[in-house]
Amino acid sequence: MSDRRYETLVLIHPDQGEAGSKEVEARIRTLIEGQGGSIGQVQEWGLRELSYPVAKQRRGYYVLFEYRATPAALQEIERNLKLMEPVLRFVSVRQDENAPLAPPRSARPADAEEGGESELGDGEGL
Repeated sequence: MSDRRYETLVLIHPDQGEAGSKEVEARIRTLIEGQGGSIGQVQEWGLRELSYPVAKQRRGYYVLFEYRATPAALQEIERNLKLMEPVLRFVSVRQDENAPLAPPRSARPADAEEGGESELGDGEGL
């Protein structure tokens, strides 16, 4: 069976900390490569607030993996992700063959609005 393009977004428990999330990321990277997959890119989105609690957690580390693998390899990757305790949630999506890679998080327009200065300037209208 031929390789297909996939994208998997993984939510890692916040108690892992920065170093622990990097370790989990490395384990997932090894898992994908061990199943014969080839990784296109990995984006660390860092610790972010969740819209709603997941496993009683309000924050989590996000990591996005873009890779090529067979459907059988994807099943095995997802099976292993379910067994990893630090992984709160994950979602895998098959990508179109000619779809562009995801832009880096800093290049996305939603990030420009976060933490930016108010349009009101120096407290006018408050």
